[in-house]
Amino acid sequence: MKIFVATIIILLSLYIIKVDLFEGTIPLAFFSEEECIENIDFIPVEIVTGDTFYSLFAMYPASQSITYQERLADFYELNPHLVNQTIKTGEQVLLPIYSFTKACENES
Repeated sequence: MKIFVATIIILLSLYIIKVDLFEGTIPLAFFSEEECIENIDFIPVEIVTGDTFYSLFAMYPASQSITYQERLADFYELNPHLVNQTIKTGEQVLLPIYSFTKACENES
């Protein structure tokens, strides 16, 4: 009987630890009702010799909250024909431009 109770206690403890690790101690965190809405626009850009993704993104900087990987993902979403391709001189691509609502500006 003692082994059975000990096993139940151990299993219950392991379940509580699993729930805490996967869902967190506070599963429903408080979020502001004013959500930060990001608007993604684009502009057409012609590629010149020596352009890279990094130099294109540097020409039109975004907010610091946007990472290079997020901008690259948005770039590929706008230009799906360039996935696994290199950009070529003279080619026109769509470059993502970001604008934020006032709620986002207050967070920065």
